[in-house]
This record gives sequence, structure tokens and C-alpha cells, in this order.
Amino acid sequence: MNYRPWGYEPHGLTWLPHPAPLRLPPHTLINLPSTQTTEKMPRPDPRRIAQQRIEILYNKAKETYGTDPALSRRYIQLLRRIAQRTRTKLPTHVRRGICRGCGNILIPGLNSHTRLRQRREPHAATTCHLCGRIHRIPLRPRRPT
Repeated sequence: MNYRPWGYEPHGLTWLPHPAPLRLPPHTLINLPSTQTTEKMPRPDPRRIAQQRIEILYNKAKETYGTDPALSRRYIQLLRRIAQRTRTKLPTHVRRGICRGCGNILIPGLNSHTRLRQRREPHAATTCHLCGRIHRIPLRPRRPT
């Protein structure tokens, strides 16, 4: 019982019509009790999970810098990648605690120092001891334009 012309299927395959769907009488179908619902669980917010993981990785990087700076740098790379993939902004304290030049965590007194400067505009200048990059943070709020 072939309904298609010869040569329609790939060589060696034959086409058979699908059997009719199985029809069950309505009384044999399983009905859920009214107490059970078929609602789906709410999906977790990926950005909130990303923020939590970024905080965890940042704290781990601070803890491990004294014993293993390479592992600390790896934690920083991972938290940046998580932020990029989920399109989340890094929290301010995390962003200011990472050197943009070398990617290390900035720990005052250990591998960086911070000074208050008054030139041009008052700002805090944090210098990384590893790469020499200076991070400037303005101390006055911006004026609305």
C-alpha cells in the first residue's frame, strides 16, 4: 500500500502510512483532582544568580590573594565573564576593587595605595603597584547638565 510514487524515498526505505491515533473513551482518561495544579515553577532570575556568584568570587579572590595570586586573578576573570555573559553591571565596590590594567584585585597596603588629590577636581587616586595604573574616583557629585 504505497501512496507515493516509486523513487520518492531514499534508496532502501519504504514509506508506510501512520496508524490512526488511538481513540480512548472519555471515562478512561486520567483527570487531575482540583487540588493539583499544572502551573510551572517560576524560573530563577539569571541576573540575580549572577550577582550572587560575582560577590562570592570577589570575596574568594580577596581571601586567596595572599596565598595564591594566580588563583585570585582567575576568580577575577571568571566574575568578569559572568557579568559579560549575563549583561549585568559589576557592583561599584567590585569594579573599584579590580585593576583594569592587570586584572588583579586591589588590596590597599598590599598591592595598591590610595591618595586624596585636589588638582583640577578633588578625587581619590588609587595606584596599582603591579602595573602602575592610576584609578581616579571623583569626590564631588556630577552636576546635572
